[in-house]
Amino acid sequence: MRFLLFILFFSLTLYAGMLSPKVSVKTSSPVLDFVVRGGDVWAGTANGEALRITTKGKIISNIALPPMVDSFGEKVKQKIMSIDLSSDAKTLIVAGEDGHLYTILGGKITKTAYSTKTVVKKIAFISDSKVMLALLSNEVVFFDLKSNRIVKTLSGGTSPLSDMALSSDKKIALIAGEAGVVSAIDTDQMKIMRRIHGGNVDNIYKIDIQNNRVLTAGQDRRAILYTLDGKSYIRFNGSFLIYAAALSPSARVMAATMDEENLISIFDTIKRQKIATAKGHSATLNRIVFIDEKQFVSCADENKILFWELP
Repeated sequence: MRFLLFILFFSLTLYAGMLSPKVSVKTSSPVLDFVVRGGDVWAGTANGEALRITTKGKIISNIALPPMVDSFGEKVKQKIMSIDLSSDAKTLIVAGEDGHLYTILGGKITKTAYSTKTVVKKIAFISDSKVMLALLSNEVVFFDLKSNRIVKTLSGGTSPLSDMALSSDKKIALIAGEAGVVSAIDTDQMKIMRRIHGGNVDNIYKIDIQNNRVLTAGQDRRAILYTLDGKSYIRFNGSFLIYAAALSPSARVMAATMDEENLISIFDTIKRQKIATAKGHSATLNRIVFIDEKQFVSCADENKILFWELP
């Protein structure tokens, strides 16, 4: 039986098409996080630059965070740890390496009252004025931009957090980390609704939610596709640590880094078959995001961001 499964996997890998990037955009430093809105990409880099990039590969906006003071007392460029865009596409929220949150509106950078001594793993708007942060320390923070204060802090468990993802209506936030457990949070009530587990047995690096499906990328070499209620899941096995994974809006297509060659494997989640391989990165992937059912964007620990299109 195992031999037959190996032959099936080998055949799917052999005949899946090889994709090249549709567009490659050179950046001054690696892109650590980005968000897609209206086809454009807003990206945060290791040099502290907030970039707006069109799908044709043109950088139309570049705003840099103020430098931070390092442990030697020197001013240095700071990383943008996470970035998100408001629903009206006017305001960027940026988590800096210095632990502060910044807003960028009309080209103006404003430091908020929020700061932390731990690392912000992910930040996201949950309304026009409220943002949600997942911290490495395992806390989830709700911060209101209008009142410039913390509204509530939740414990995400006993293990450090790695990533956070929001449903398209922003009513549900998912957090995950070293415990291999996904926690679903009601963003309006600001409380944990349920825990989803069983598929992963180690650290979850990345998480995504689309169309009531939840995808995890794990250190255990597993990409798990759960139903939102957590009652069932499909397991996709990789040959190496899976650093990034994402779902298309319908959740019918999945992209994940399944090997140590920095390739992106594309799967049909309904047929559970590999349909393509995207080759273009030469470093560890940081994030993958779908624009629509056919197009997705990816970044890695290298000075470029890639745009892809499925046939």
